[in-house]
Amino acid sequence: MNRHKNKGFSLVEVLAGAALVALWSVSSLQLLQVGLSAIDHAHTKAKAVEILMTYLSDAQQAWGQGNNPELSRETSQLHLKAELTSIDQFNATTKVTVYWGNDNELTQTFWLSR
Repeated sequence: MNRHKNKGFSLVEVLAGAALVALWSVSSLQLLQVGLSAIDHAHTKAKAVEILMTYLSDAQQAWGQGNNPELSRETSQLHLKAELTSIDQFNATTKVTVYWGNDNELTQTFWLSR
């Protein structure tokens, strides 16, 4: 019989546990970074949609009063560019692009009528 009782973990068990914790923490931090980046992108896109809808309201109001809507607008990080195509004196289309960064843009075409 062995009189010496095992109290604690062996070195191999401790190293295996430390390796598992290290892998878990690295993957968790990477997933957290990806998740926060996705939230930030969604927040910026929601701001772009808000600017797009505000522009549509302002453009429709200006067109209804007989004026051409403004064709560009800038905020701190978002830029809006519009192209107005007049169909006749009562109708027009406007292609509006909101862009931010290098590869991020949101484009929509609207019909304006008087």
